[in-house]
Amino acid sequence: MIKKISILFSILMLLASCAGSTGKGDKLKHDYRKVLEDSVKVVEREIDSCQTQMAKLNTAIGQEISNFTEVKKPREVEGYYILKGWSARYPLTSTGIIARISLSEQLELIAMNSNQSFDAIAVRSGEYSAQSAVVPHDQALNYRNGSASTVMFSGKEADGVAETIANNELNPVTLLFLQNGKPKGSIKLSTDTKKMISATWLLYSHRRKLQLCERMLPMLTRKMQILQQHIDK
Repeated sequence: MIKKISILFSILMLLASCAGSTGKGDKLKHDYRKVLEDSVKVVEREIDSCQTQMAKLNTAIGQEISNFTEVKKPREVEGYYILKGWSARYPLTSTGIIARISLSEQLELIAMNSNQSFDAIAVRSGEYSAQSAVVPHDQALNYRNGSASTVMFSGKEADGVAETIANNELNPVTLLFLQNGKPKGSIKLSTDTKKMISATWLLYSHRRKLQLCERMLPMLTRKMQILQQHIDK
């Protein structure tokens, strides 16, 4: 599309320079209209693709969300969605990790180490790995209860951790607890933990793709209107 815009600009400049030459002007106008019409076809395909993807995503999300429980607790700032069967396992009482999606649609990973303090996590599976951002101890997102530490991670780095686990659901995955960049323990993720995080990531990623399409569609529609206005002129 950027290339076509550049072509349109070049043709407009040529039209202006050839205003006194009827033959050249007519040809340039014809070429300009052809480029506009081709651009319209491209945008039409993009709109159709976006609408088709939105329909598929809405169907998938409707099926996936039925596997989740919405949890709202008076003492918590925001509610969340958690895979059915896992609400009884949260808050964690032993070393492990759990995934949920906040009502504001942010993926959250909550990890607990019952013996060590930590401020970051990493996962490894064969040649694949991902690491979270550091969350300092602050009694809010990184808090301690005796020897146990619980930390909540979110943002693009946490998304990367969840995606890596989901992509390696059928493979061994090691969760590492880090403090100041140094390993402070590790565990092998159980099959049901990998399934839980994979299902959560799938719903979350589908919602993100749908939101992207929802933002793109009005922009594409507006682009179509502008192109059609130029053709009509």
